[in-house]
Amino acid sequence: MERRESDSGRRRSHFDVVIVGMGPVGAVCANLMGKYGVKTIVFEKEQEIYNGPRAVAVDAETTRFFGLIDLDDWLDEHVSKTGYQVLTGPEGNGWPIVDLEEVPKEHGYSKISYFYQPTVEATLRKNVKKYPNVQVCLGYEVTDIVEGRNGLVHVKVKFIGGLNEEVYTCKYLLGCDGGKSTVRRRLRLRYDGKADVERWLVLDIHSKSKQLKDQWSKFTFVIAGKRPYLHTPLPGDYHRFELLLDDHEDAEDMTKLEKVESLLNSIDVDTSHVTFQRRIVYKFHSREVEQWNVGHTFLLGDAAHCLPPFRGQGSTGMCSGIRDVVNLCWKITLFLHGTTEPLSLPRIAEPAKPETEDRKSTTTTKQEIHLPQSGVDRLSDSYQVERSPHVALMTRHATIYGTFTKLRNPVVTLARDVIFYLMAQLPFVQLYLLEDGGKPAPTIISGLIDWQSKSSAGKMFPQPYVVMSGERKLFDKVLGIGFAVIGWERNPKQNLSLDSQSKLSSLGCKFITIDAGHQTEPHSRYFQGIMNCRVRMV
Repeated sequence: MERRESDSGRRRSHFDVVIVGMGPVGAVCANLMGKYGVKTIVFEKEQEIYNGPRAVAVDAETTRFFGLIDLDDWLDEHVSKTGYQVLTGPEGNGWPIVDLEEVPKEHGYSKISYFYQPTVEATLRKNVKKYPNVQVCLGYEVTDIVEGRNGLVHVKVKFIGGLNEEVYTCKYLLGCDGGKSTVRRRLRLRYDGKADVERWLVLDIHSKSKQLKDQWSKFTFVIAGKRPYLHTPLPGDYHRFELLLDDHEDAEDMTKLEKVESLLNSIDVDTSHVTFQRRIVYKFHSREVEQWNVGHTFLLGDAAHCLPPFRGQGSTGMCSGIRDVVNLCWKITLFLHGTTEPLSLPRIAEPAKPETEDRKSTTTTKQEIHLPQSGVDRLSDSYQVERSPHVALMTRHATIYGTFTKLRNPVVTLARDVIFYLMAQLPFVQLYLLEDGGKPAPTIISGLIDWQSKSSAGKMFPQPYVVMSGERKLFDKVLGIGFAVIGWERNPKQNLSLDSQSKLSSLGCKFITIDAGHQTEPHSRYFQGIMNCRVRMV
């Protein structure tokens, strides 16, 4: 249901969840709450989708997360999957540090691809309409937030331009309203960090020129010369160019049409058949809120943190924001359903290990799962504890990466270029660059995990292709969105007591056996080499 104007004097309604903001992060959040069956209402101050790209890059992990709302295949078909190159040397035309014709895959999807944000947002909004438990209100702004003693959050909103105020109550308020978050300001939380000194001129263009499309078919980052710049090819004949400005250059002057045409011409872009969608000067920010929630009010995406755009996190931190959504929504859903126990780690007497031939017939001891009581405090703590370290790590990594690419001193840049070029010739460095080994994986190091275990606890579960009932599919298509216990060449129930099986079944948990056949044990990263195993429900 979608509402664009106030149709009552002073409305009072109750929802389980109120979402403020319906950019990509808020829209994914609304879809996931819809999928979970949670009664949700969304307030977005803008009545129309912003007609221009802001975030442009999506990584494999985020594409995989779109599978939770059944949109991974759609997204994978509506992105630009190109090669990429990083050039250095005199004027950036001499030495390729990285030059790939095709980006490798991870989790079943391209490691990095490029999308047109208005198309993605429109699809997310269309998709949420299929959930009767989600209501969307466009053109509404939040005027006040108060958390009552009864644990309910009172949210006051009004239609922009209207006079009537409406009051809603909810059990959880999720602020997905961006870097200038109204929710964060109402909570009076500090947004610590800094803005880069450097400024970038961002040019979003549209052109049907085949010459331009062929010439600029790859993601290109030129990190040398007088003006470092990058190019991102987007679907639908769209392109983005970003050029680093000098300190003395005036932002208003540099965005004038004749100036941007001259700048693009200087890097061999023919602007005779180009339409400019956006010409804007940006400073990129690195910020994190001091506290990710106050009581039952949580901040997600740019409302909680802003990351530099380097390393494919998108200019609005979209990828990181969607990780926030995936981390938090299932916990809220369990708590709303009155199931607080699973928010604490299921303790097992000893960490599960892949079975060897010697152990398959001898391991018979029943394991007991204990689910200690927990509540909103544990839920609140686990969100920031699990997400903040990875955000901080990605911020540091992106900042360092950006620093190397923005060097301007001729002597320093020459030394960097020579070192980078020589290193890039080494086979192990080429493999490292091919696998994007420098990008930190989204590992959870504390929170609702078995931190005493020396296993892969806290790492993203691998996603190979598997075969079930004769059909080849990605593993997530088998697992779905709930809990699962997986046995490697054994029935996962055999080491669980009946009571533990009952507790897990009450959560809708699936029990799955992987019949690996001749495949090796899954010790290596992302099930390397583990493909087309047979899987079955037990």
